Amino acid sequence: MPATPSGNNISEEQQSHATQIEQLAIPAATYASLQLQDGNLQIAESDSNLNSMSFEKAVTDTDAGEDALNWLKQASEEHNQQFIAAALRDGDFTPEMGARLWMQEDIVPLRAERRADQPATAEDLVRYARLQFDQNDLAIVPLTADREVVVSELTTLEEYRSTVTAEDFEMVQHLAHKFEGKRLVFINATPQGGGVALMRHALIRLLKLLGVDAHWHILLPKKEVFDITKTKVHNVLQNVASPSTELTEDDKQVYLDWTQENAVVLDPVFKQADVIVIDDPQPAGLIPYIKEANPDCKILYRSHIQIVADLATQEDTPQHTTWSFLWNFIRQADYFISHPMKMFVPSNVPDEKVLYMPATTDPVDGLNKPLSEQQMDTYIKLFNKILIQESQTPLDSQRPYIVQIARFDPSKGIPDVLDAYRQLRQMLEEQQRPVPQLVIAGNGSIDDPDGVPVYSLIKRILQTEPYIGFAHDVKVARLPHRDQILNTLLRRSAVVLQLSIKEGFEIKVTEALHKGKPVVAYRVGGIPLQIHDNVNGYLVETGETDQVAQHLYNLMTDDILYTSMSSAAAALANRDYLTIPNALCWLYLATTMLEGETLPGNYQWVKALAMLSAEEIAA
Repeated sequence: MPATPSGNNISEEQQSHATQIEQLAIPAATYASLQLQDGNLQIAESDSNLNSMSFEKAVTDTDAGEDALNWLKQASEEHNQQFIAAALRDGDFTPEMGARLWMQEDIVPLRAERRADQPATAEDLVRYARLQFDQNDLAIVPLTADREVVVSELTTLEEYRSTVTAEDFEMVQHLAHKFEGKRLVFINATPQGGGVALMRHALIRLLKLLGVDAHWHILLPKKEVFDITKTKVHNVLQNVASPSTELTEDDKQVYLDWTQENAVVLDPVFKQADVIVIDDPQPAGLIPYIKEANPDCKILYRSHIQIVADLATQEDTPQHTTWSFLWNFIRQADYFISHPMKMFVPSNVPDEKVLYMPATTDPVDGLNKPLSEQQMDTYIKLFNKILIQESQTPLDSQRPYIVQIARFDPSKGIPDVLDAYRQLRQMLEEQQRPVPQLVIAGNGSIDDPDGVPVYSLIKRILQTEPYIGFAHDVKVARLPHRDQILNTLLRRSAVVLQLSIKEGFEIKVTEALHKGKPVVAYRVGGIPLQIHDNVNGYLVETGETDQVAQHLYNLMTDDILYTSMSSAAAALANRDYLTIPNALCWLYLATTMLEGETLPGNYQWVKALAMLSAEEIAA
């Protein structure tokens, strides 16, 4: 048995981990500041411990930004550094400099206000940059006193232009101008973790680039409430909770008390908004408070989860108990926005209130932007560091791997992933073919109590027969909020799995397809809307892990099939599932409602209505 750490002593296992991590030669996390002064480029850099040094060089290029980028690139290569963020003083560089840092060098740009009364030195600016990140070099999401999420500025509008059609780009600009003078507010549970938070970061960032007065506020965190809303609301509505799980009167009172606390904090937000979007059940209880504070405010309820609708309206079921409680609030919203699946909408929601919008992903955020091979090498090293710390063997870069990226959640079908992989290994070994590795990874969320238990369950499964014999080839990791790690894992994978047994939309499917990766997935929720079966991936009935294994085998052994599917994945990836169309939909809803028009509802796609409206105006 290894010695127990005591004082300065560390166990043999810890020493081994430290040695392995050192051998990875991970670039040192570094921060920078860039400013121009008297024709010179002033640069300061700092390590994670705020040890800093500064440099000054004459600007030799007509583009001072090019000089700065070249210096950063050279410094990172010569000293094995990874620049995490760089502070830029307002007015020193062109407006495109921040986007160049982000898109080319994978550096987070941070704008620093220029002050005449207290001019900041390069050392002041680099200290500011470092303090925007935690001790693990992860971005700290800033919040205002009224719980508004301060979203980072990463790109310019031009980075989005090429991601959509010219028609969509012009339409979203037109709607943004039309919304001028009005305020749009989104409210959800958490600023990080899960698809809703990712969508909101991207959407608010884009809306601000468009000049829209858009804001995003989050609820007060409370573990007791999040345990209830995840296990007895989210999991129950998806029908992945145990049959005995049911919302009690005490649970309802805890939720109501917490809702009232949030209403007090957010009351000024309610009064200033013209349109408010409520994301999912956690903030649903705020709807009556909004109507009381601001009767003229338009309210949209956005449902992001797969509600098993037939159970939600069937009496004497846990789903009916939960849905009936929530519907008391949700019914007061003007419209019910669902993923484009009728089976997700309980029958007591009036047809005229139901509209469809898909989940979306952002083409220029850390999850999707292009990365260089060198940048991806760094993120694989960071991934391997996490594996080593969890006493797992690192990912072998010389062997292919299959990946499922998803939260550690009961609905994500991770035991089926393991079973399909077991069968695939057996098929390949019988044919004496090379065997790929398996990666199962995802982020956590503060409102998700299932993450650790499900992660622990997977680890326990891997210690039983027959998995224990090949557990070293299965990499399981709960990852920090460093989106480029997930981006890299998808880009360097061979095939992507998504074996969710219940699913709202699962935008990771779209992200994989845009990267040219064939996807094998269960035919659940909104996943079939994204995959062309037998063209860019495969759709399999839930539980048929033998079929999943066969499809994986075919993709791993037939180069012509793989190349065809990979090409189709990138070519057929739907652009309507990106941020510009998402913004277009919200702005169309907001402007139409504020003009006093009644939307037709009846399960119609919002984007289709928006484009039809544009055609009618043009005619």
